[in-house]
Amino acid sequence: MEYKTAVQRKSRVRFQQNFVTSLCLSCMIFTVVWSVYAAVSEKNRRAELATADNNSRAETSVSSAAEDDSASMAGDAASEQDMGGDMSAAGSGEQDGDNGDWDGEHPYTHPQDTADDLSDAVFIGDSRTVGMMNSTDKPRADFLCAVGLNISSVLESYDISMGDGTTGTLEQALSRRQYGRVMISFGTNEMGWPYTETFKEAYSELISVVKRTQPSAQIYLIGILPLTRSKDYEGDDVNNYNAQRFTEAIREVAAEEGVNFLDCSEAVADSEGYLPEEASSDGIHMNADYCLYWQNYIIDHT
Repeated sequence: MEYKTAVQRKSRVRFQQNFVTSLCLSCMIFTVVWSVYAAVSEKNRRAELATADNNSRAETSVSSAAEDDSASMAGDAASEQDMGGDMSAAGSGEQDGDNGDWDGEHPYTHPQDTADDLSDAVFIGDSRTVGMMNSTDKPRADFLCAVGLNISSVLESYDISMGDGTTGTLEQALSRRQYGRVMISFGTNEMGWPYTETFKEAYSELISVVKRTQPSAQIYLIGILPLTRSKDYEGDDVNNYNAQRFTEAIREVAAEEGVNFLDCSEAVADSEGYLPEEASSDGIHMNADYCLYWQNYIIDHT
């Protein structure tokens, strides 16, 4: 009887060992298959992006060629009609800056309102706002910003500078003085969030704090600035598609809360909607020149 029991026990142990071994092998096979699938999917995605980019370039080249031919024909006709006409009416060849490609000086190198020193303004934001604070020529504005800050953590952080060497919460900082303009710029650190509704709820909560502490101020929600083409093609969550998606969410919050929305992309984007490669070393944070263009656009539109 004991012998039979021992045999049964060994049989159960052997069955359990075989089951665990089979389960482990199945997990390993699933991991390998999933890794191959993910790699192939990413490769196909990059190929599609490259194809779309090449098609866009080809269409742009064809369009440019057609425009050149049309302009040439118009010029020839004008010459035949009046050889002594004023050729300056044909234009100097410089673009007006609306599409982000400029010949000569950038249109936002200097603000139109040169008297605006932003002394009545406060900027609330993340590392891109830190870049403006460190790079531009309007030190009279206040900046309540930090690297890594997002729309949710900004109300929880106790690391907001009070301007006197101490730190505290955003609400404490805003309660110290009254501003004429409050500029809010978030979204870059939130692009990986799965739901824009969560983002919008956090944004509305922030606006309620600003309204309570700054009842007379004009509030401006700033759309997310574009990324460079190389950063966009890296394949992570920080890309221009998500920038546009979350910018649309910001626009919706502004409408719902009755505050101003400001899209500053045209101040820094090229003709295809990307931040130029020379504007940023990492594809996200802008150099001093482009921070200045961003700042001057805000001056001219607030």
